[in-house]
Amino acid sequence: MMKEGTLELFSTEIKHSYRGFKERVVERPFMTFWFIILLVGGFWMVLMMVELIQGIDELPFTPSQGNILFVVFFVIMSKASVETVENTMRNHQLKHYFSTPISFQKVQISRFLKVFWYNLLLIALSLSIVCIHIYSFGFQPPIDDYFFYNLYILGISAPIIGFNLGVMTQVKKNIVKMGLLILYGQNITLVWLVLHSNISSTVIPYYLLAISLLSFVVLLTSKKLFWMGWKNGTSSSSSQNLRFHGSGDILPGFLDTLTRRVAEKEILIRWRRRESPASLGVTALIGGGLLFTYIQLGPDPDLGLGLDEFFYPVLIGMGLFLAVTLQVLFPTLSLFGREGKAFWLIRSLPVKPKNVIRGKVLAILLFSPFIPLMVALPVPILLSYSFEKILFLFISSLLLIILLGGIGAWASSKYPNFDESVNGAPDVTTMYTTMMVGMFFSGIFVLIPASIFILNRWYGLLALTSMLAITTVIFYILCGRAATLYHEREMDF
Repeated sequence: MMKEGTLELFSTEIKHSYRGFKERVVERPFMTFWFIILLVGGFWMVLMMVELIQGIDELPFTPSQGNILFVVFFVIMSKASVETVENTMRNHQLKHYFSTPISFQKVQISRFLKVFWYNLLLIALSLSIVCIHIYSFGFQPPIDDYFFYNLYILGISAPIIGFNLGVMTQVKKNIVKMGLLILYGQNITLVWLVLHSNISSTVIPYYLLAISLLSFVVLLTSKKLFWMGWKNGTSSSSSQNLRFHGSGDILPGFLDTLTRRVAEKEILIRWRRRESPASLGVTALIGGGLLFTYIQLGPDPDLGLGLDEFFYPVLIGMGLFLAVTLQVLFPTLSLFGREGKAFWLIRSLPVKPKNVIRGKVLAILLFSPFIPLMVALPVPILLSYSFEKILFLFISSLLLIILLGGIGAWASSKYPNFDESVNGAPDVTTMYTTMMVGMFFSGIFVLIPASIFILNRWYGLLALTSMLAITTVIFYILCGRAATLYHEREMDF
């Protein structure tokens, strides 16, 4: 049984999060309703895609039970790891706990329970929606009676493994960090091997349970590692001691001076917090996944649907949207929320709101050219696409970057989350809703020119260029509106 101190800390965290969630629901009832509609519709689309893919024989990853379970495990594990890094290992507020007689391990376990609890709620909610869809629409996913046993165990092990990995990523010495991550990361490999092995389905749950118990032992014996990781994480995520050696150190001098100074500060902070390197790494991973698919299927995949010529363009488009969402949209959603109670300091600076917005957004868009270079261009070049096709994909990537950057900038001013316990990260409602809105308008602005491009390439490029111009105007309008909202926001915390 847990000690009383751990339960009290955990209860405090849950109550604080519940109150914040309740306030956001009361303030934004329509957005909450819209989020529920999009969430239910999103799961329906996923199940429809699984039904479609089951009829394709040549894909390297088929929707088998093992693959579905591993994807669920990997998503939950990754989510738990990111939450651990951002909300715990870089959370300066924990110093208040560490300055009291409360032991380090009680703080560690209470933070783990928070991550564990939220991910269990996510699994329960997702599973409920999926089951309702299966019984309502007659979907037939490739699962058997042991699927749910394995899912329950993976739902327990994924947050534990993710939490431990999040702690290990903040170890100061790179050699020790890499050794720990490589060694402990083999749990992910073990999960994959067990789920894809030829052993009996009745035995697989016991193997997964053994992995879970091993990870739990690591959690209980890593008190010192947690303390060292938190000290390094909070010091590396701090923006203190940043120095600017004059205007134009990073950005060219033709930019507005105030905008440039804000952007330079944001660039250095994002790089020091490892946010920019991490986003570039994720983009490179998406590009690598596209290359892997090309290596597996070759230039002429036979999918048996009569749509083989559209396979790679659609796949690249999906990769582009995912990369722009992760590298541009989500970071812009926390432009102001991460400032926390220091938000009033920005408001007190002699800088116009439009300069603040432009500078912060520019700092994120500065690294966006890597998206077309890593995602949009490699596979088309290997496929020997024509110049017109490559140009279409390149312009499309620019359109997505500008559009989602504008949506993120507006949402960051409209729905900021100043909760310092999560470092100002946007709530899941805002993230999911803006992502779906971005997907809708991206489809309109890209698919219409794409339809014209199929009939006439030059007319299609002209239509896409016109859409890019319209998107640029929308971007400036959204940034202007974001500046107004930023200027009008009351500092009532």
